[in-house]
Amino acid sequence: MNSTRSRLAMGVALLMAAFFLFSVDSAQAQSGHLRAQIPFGFYVGESLLPAGEYELQVLENGVVRVFNQDNYASVMFNTVRSANPARQSGRAQVIFNRYGDDYFLSEMWWSDQRDAFKPLTSTRERHLARVSAPVRLSVVR
Repeated sequence: MNSTRSRLAMGVALLMAAFFLFSVDSAQAQSGHLRAQIPFGFYVGESLLPAGEYELQVLENGVVRVFNQDNYASVMFNTVRSANPARQSGRAQVIFNRYGDDYFLSEMWWSDQRDAFKPLTSTRERHLARVSAPVRLSVVR
C-alpha cells in the first residue's frame, strides 16, 4: 500500500517538474523579461507586493509572473490582452491605477508588442473604483 502511494507521489512530482520546464521554455519564446523598479507597494489581484525591482514574464495562455528576486515576493495571475493597433513598438511600461494610497497593477506593455496584458480586476479595486476615479501612473523601463 505504501509503495503504491510512493509511486503515485513520484509520478505527480515528475509530471509537475515536466510542466514547469515546458512552461519556462515557452515563456522565453513568447516574450522577453520585463524589469521595472516599482517605488511603492502594489496589489496584483488580492496579493499585496512590496516596493522593489520586479521581473515580469508572460507564460502560456496569458498567465503572467511577477517576481522580486531580493525578497522572493512572487505572484502568477491570469490576464486579458488589450489590442492597440495604433501603438508603434515603443518603450516597455507598467501602468498602475492609484486610489488614495492603494496602487493596483493595471497594464503591462512589452516594447516589442502592440497588445497590453491586463490583470483581471480584483474585488478590492472594483469597490474602490465605484467611489472614486483612479489616477493612472506609468513606470517606464
